[in-house]
Amino acid sequence: MVKNPYKSMVYKVDWFAFTVSDDIDTNNDENDFLLLKNLGYVFADFEAIPGRYFYNSGLTLGGYVNVYYNNYDKDLARNTSHSRNYVFTGQGGTDLAQKIENDWVGLFSILKKLGVKITRLDIALDDFYGVVSFNKMENKLNKGHYRSSKKTYNVVKQADVNGDIKGYTLYIGSQTKSSVGTYFLRCYDKYAQYKTKVQIPPQEAIDSGIWQRYEISFTKKKARKIVDLMVDGGQTIGSVFMDTMRDIVEFLEPTKTQEKAIHQNKNRWKISKWWQDFLDGSEKVQLGEAERDLDLGGLLRWLRVSVVPSLKLLEELGNEKKFDIHQIIKDITQTDYSKKQKRLFNNAMKQSSREILTYLEQFKEGKY
Repeated sequence: MVKNPYKSMVYKVDWFAFTVSDDIDTNNDENDFLLLKNLGYVFADFEAIPGRYFYNSGLTLGGYVNVYYNNYDKDLARNTSHSRNYVFTGQGGTDLAQKIENDWVGLFSILKKLGVKITRLDIALDDFYGVVSFNKMENKLNKGHYRSSKKTYNVVKQADVNGDIKGYTLYIGSQTKSSVGTYFLRCYDKYAQYKTKVQIPPQEAIDSGIWQRYEISFTKKKARKIVDLMVDGGQTIGSVFMDTMRDIVEFLEPTKTQEKAIHQNKNRWKISKWWQDFLDGSEKVQLGEAERDLDLGGLLRWLRVSVVPSLKLLEELGNEKKFDIHQIIKDITQTDYSKKQKRLFNNAMKQSSREILTYLEQFKEGKY
């Protein structure tokens, strides 16, 4: 392990959703979306989608920024309200972070003053060195060597035909919806997820071959309480995350006399050193930069290193065996782009032609 792996760790808001009243968001024009505009979005970039959550209409930007609302010229659902629901998924959270220059507490403060009701907030901690062993966590959970305010945990593994693990997720806490809200911890192998989806991970993950994510999902009143702690209580995102983590789970080392006892008294058990080190180190981690994802330049760098040599090989083979790999690629039916790819495309479309040409010249000259 590197000397201080926590230096490369970052927090990010991975999901953010809230509802806002029609009166605030429309300014007496139901076709207006004031929050979208004030957050830096262009209405014309969105396309219509079906409504959800008791709203009869919707808008989306690449599937990663979604707005659900009521068109009052249509039939209304019985349980609907005079409001709009804004949903920023994982990629949407990264996109919004760019728009607000990563000032989440500032945004939360403004939304609170507007009377916006936050419905979901996911805070994620990215680890590119495997500071915590999932196997060790699972072993402790199975043995009961932990203390938790939650009553349930679940471990999900996906394997290929050879039995090699391709996905690993630990849930601590119930994901069941609650009228007052809830919170739970999800730890998973983000690198494996990216490889399964054939997506390009951040450079840190490429360099280390590891990308673990520890994520706490807060809903409804629990989400609003977390925002209050940051806006009114002055807590950092790291302290809020780790205070919640300590509540969700503490892994323990049993005393020798208690380890095999049927009725275990855990009051005297000490927190496992590896878990305490993780909690102490991660509490000092800061909110990451708004943009850590792949941009057009990064995509071209990846193509140059990982794809071009293989294409050249297939070109040479095609010359000998009478096939054209480029024509075959053109003839392949295009599948839908991922949210990450759609966001990259949308961002690149806003760049000038000169910037794009600069990227392409560097690509051709092998300067990546």
